Amino acid sequence: WYGPTSLEVAVPSYVKGIESMEDLKGQADKFKGRIVGIEPGAGEMQLLKSKVLKEYGLDKEFKVVDGSTPAMLAELKRAYAKKEPVAVTLWSPHWAYNEFDLTKLKDPEGAWGEGDEIHTLARKGFSSDFPEVGKWLKDFKMSEEQLTSLEAEIQGADKGKEQDAVRAWLKDQPKALDTWAPVSADGDKKKDIAAEAERTMEVAWFPWEEDIAATYLWKHVLEERGYKMNLRQFEVGPMYAAMSRGQIDVQFDAWLPNTQKKYWDKYQDELVDLGDWYGPTSLELAVPDYVKDVKSLADLKGKGEQFDGRIVGIEAGTETMDILKNKVVPGYGLSDEYKVVDSSTPGMLAELKRAYAKKEPIAVMLWTPHWAYNEYKLNKLEDPKKLFGEGDRLRTVAHKSFTENYPVASDWFRDFKLSEEQLAGLENEIQKRGTGKEEQAVDAWLKKHPELVDELAPV
Repeated sequence: WYGPTSLEVAVPSYVKGIESMEDLKGQADKFKGRIVGIEPGAGEMQLLKSKVLKEYGLDKEFKVVDGSTPAMLAELKRAYAKKEPVAVTLWSPHWAYNEFDLTKLKDPEGAWGEGDEIHTLARKGFSSDFPEVGKWLKDFKMSEEQLTSLEAEIQGADKGKEQDAVRAWLKDQPKALDTWAPVSADGDKKKDIAAEAERTMEVAWFPWEEDIAATYLWKHVLEERGYKMNLRQFEVGPMYAAMSRGQIDVQFDAWLPNTQKKYWDKYQDELVDLGDWYGPTSLELAVPDYVKDVKSLADLKGKGEQFDGRIVGIEAGTETMDILKNKVVPGYGLSDEYKVVDSSTPGMLAELKRAYAKKEPIAVMLWTPHWAYNEYKLNKLEDPKKLFGEGDRLRTVAHKSFTENYPVASDWFRDFKLSEEQLAGLENEIQKRGTGKEEQAVDAWLKKHPELVDELAPV
C-alpha cells in the first residue's frame, strides 16, 4: 500500500549547497563532524556506519552519534528552530518531512540499497471470511504526502489519543474513506441508513441480564448510527403477542428452539428469525458451593427442610418456570417437598445475595450465561434425566415487516455475535453500575472495546 521506502541522511533545506551524500565531503566543520543517528542496533545505523560513509569517503570526517529516534527528532527540532546546520538519519515515509522543510540527500552510488514496499499481511482464509474488507485492503494505497501528514497528526496528539488524531486527519481528507472503503454498489449505504432511521424502532426487552446487555448495547450502537429506539419491557408471552401484531419491531433474547418454543410455534407466521448471537445456553437450578452433598437435582430429594421447602424462581409464566414446575420438580420426585416460588429475576438475585451473605442454603432458578456465576461460587445442579431439555441459542426475532423497514439494521443483526467473555464482561459492567445506569455501563464497556461499534454496524 506504500512504496518504495528509502533510507537516507537529511538536512534542513536552509543548508545550501548540500543536495547529495557527495556534497558532505569537506563540510564536516559546518556540521560539527556529526551525523545524528538513532538506536545503535538499528539496521539503518549499521548500514550507515559500515557502508554508506565509507562509500562516500566520509568515515574520517564524520562520526555517527548513537542515540534514539525521539532524541534524533528532538535535536532536529532544536537545530531547525535556530536555523543551525544538522544532518540526521531518516527514512521515508516519516512525519518529519511534513513537519520540517528537509532535503533528502541523494545516494548516487546506491549505497543505501533498494527500497521496500509496505504490504498488508493476513492469515490464510481472511479474504474468504471478510471478502469486502479483503478487497478494500488489496486496493489500499497511500501517497507519501498522505502518510506523512497522518503520522504528523498522530505525533502531535497526546499519547493514547491516536484515534482522535486519525479522526481529525480524516476530516481534512473527505474523500479518503470512500476511496479506501467504498460501500457496495447496490446503493449508498449512508442514505439507506438515514432513510430507515427516520422511523423509531420499537424494541422489547425482558428483565434478564443478557437481554439488558444486548438491548442497551444495540441502543448505543444504533443511536451512534442515527437511529431512534423506544425500549419497552415485557414478559415473554405478551411480547410475542405484541410483536405478532406489529406493535414491537424487534427483540434480542429469543431462547430457541426449546425454551420459547410454544410462543414461536404460535406466532412464527408473523415473525422473522434474524439469527443467533450467542449459544448454547443452559437452564439449571443452582446452589451455593457451601451447600454440601447437593451436586445433582436428584440430591435435593429428602433435603426439603434444609431449603425451607422452597426453590426460588423468576417471572411466572415464563417457559423456564413452566419447565421447572411441570417437568423438573415432578420428574425428580420433589413435588411433595418443594414449592417453586414465583418471583422476578431481580427478586431471585436479591434472595440469593442475602442467603449467600449468611451462608444459608438456597436453591435458585438460573441459566447460562449469567453474571451470578462470576459473582458467587455456585454449583449448577446436574440434570441426568435431561428434563430441562437441550440448550438454546439466543436469537434476534422481529416482526415480518422488519427486514423491509430496516434492511441495513437487519443485516447488522444477522451478523451479530458476542463471545461468552464479551457478554459476561458487559453484564458485569451493567450489574456493578446498578439499575438506571445501563447506558453509562455500556459506554464504559465500549471504551474497552472501541472496535466493536464498527464491527457490529459497519457503514
